[in-house]
Amino acid sequence: MLFPILVLGLSTLFIAGIGIPFNEFNQEGMNLDILSKLLMPSLNFFQKNEQNSSDWSEFLTNATFSVSIAYFGIFIVSSLYKPVYSSFQNLNFFNSFAKKGLKRVLRDKILHVIYDWSYNRGYIDTFYEKSLSEGVRTFAKFTHFFDRRVIDGIINGVGFTSFFL
Repeated sequence: MLFPILVLGLSTLFIAGIGIPFNEFNQEGMNLDILSKLLMPSLNFFQKNEQNSSDWSEFLTNATFSVSIAYFGIFIVSSLYKPVYSSFQNLNFFNSFAKKGLKRVLRDKILHVIYDWSYNRGYIDTFYEKSLSEGVRTFAKFTHFFDRRVIDGIINGVGFTSFFL
């Protein structure tokens, strides 16, 4: 798994690197943004060429939205997988989750099902094993039986009959 991760990581860094605008660093005033030069014909095809100015408000809006989604995911994962009982004894919010009860038992069962599903990679390997691998093996056994008994039986029968005739 290390090699595919390295290939994906290096290709991501390369693609991110060609999208960096080098306008601020260039003293001659030339546009050195490789990615925009590559994508400009396709952008001009769908919409009129607008003045490309660095609009920080749009960037911050998009960045805030995506980072908030990431933090929400981190919060969900940390609440599901970290130990519930907090070492901070005075924080009743975190320690209230550690109490047992019907809701806690139901929550533990749900988390156990989610963990098993995640641990077994969504049971995709089991699905492939049952549907594809066993199906192909069963078809191969049937084909082998049909070839050995029916096809070879007909050919051997014709030869055996012609021998006695």
